[in-house]
Amino acid sequence: MCSAQVIGDRAAARQFADAVGVSGDESSPLATFLRALYGHAPEESFVEIRYRTRHGMGQDFRKADQLDEVATAIAQRAPYTDVYVGVLPRRRRRGRREDLFDNGQLVWADCDTRESVRALQRFSPVPSIIVHSGTGSNCHAYWVLTTAVSLDVIEDANRRIAIALGADTASVDAARILRPVSSLNYKRERPVPVRLKHYEEHVECRLGDIVAQLPTAVTSSTLRPTTLDVRCIASNDALLALAPQVYVERLANVAVPPSHKIHCPFHPDRTPSLHVYDEPERGWTCFGCHRGGTIYDFAALLWGTSTRGDDFRKLRTRLVCMFA
Repeated sequence: MCSAQVIGDRAAARQFADAVGVSGDESSPLATFLRALYGHAPEESFVEIRYRTRHGMGQDFRKADQLDEVATAIAQRAPYTDVYVGVLPRRRRRGRREDLFDNGQLVWADCDTRESVRALQRFSPVPSIIVHSGTGSNCHAYWVLTTAVSLDVIEDANRRIAIALGADTASVDAARILRPVSSLNYKRERPVPVRLKHYEEHVECRLGDIVAQLPTAVTSSTLRPTTLDVRCIASNDALLALAPQVYVERLANVAVPPSHKIHCPFHPDRTPSLHVYDEPERGWTCFGCHRGGTIYDFAALLWGTSTRGDDFRKLRTRLVCMFA
């Protein structure tokens, strides 16, 4: 169903909104969710609210110390369209990575398959927050940290968690937006509520306890950025150490300009909106269609396959042959 059709189905949406209690009341699940995410937000910070319109994505910014207004803004739009919030607070009224503070106090995972949801159930420590995202059993997991850490550390931890769980590696970037509790997911014919599944109030986790048992992410120091030593695959995934510019240029058959922005091959893109980062661990992000991730995510989208199970093994074999 297209966004125009979804936005027009207001009667059905209102019924769902009433059923889940979309409200800015302090005791509501939405207010609880917002306090958990932004309770440690720095002074003079903003919550980014992004929402789907007939003409693309709209943005709204509310002060993080006025969460009642944030909840109201979400509640006003949720009965009519998809709504998202920036996981980390913004230091100004924009939603790019450079518009974030230098550090944050959350890490997260987008568990978008049954397998990753089951893996999350076995994961320790238990997340501070689990949100049922409205698609099957899929959920978003958040760990509130005891201390703030840099954005690079957050993204590295997110990627390691995602790989360990088999979760979405395209949702690890610091500027990520995800669905808030008590909004509605419009992917189905009828909108489905986004619900607060689990919340441990005042429970914070040490980052070391979260990532202690997870494999260390591969860095560019393990490999020259323009070559791939296939022998490294057995111990470290050397494909993840390729410079994003190298694999984007080769896979998409384009030249990445000094601006690092190209026309996104995954949606109609009149203005270049796909950013190719220098660092392998940051990969690529499209600010138009909100896709992003690693070499695997880029190749899978281009070739019309997935990054799961046998598809992933075939995908990796094909990439190894290309970059050997």
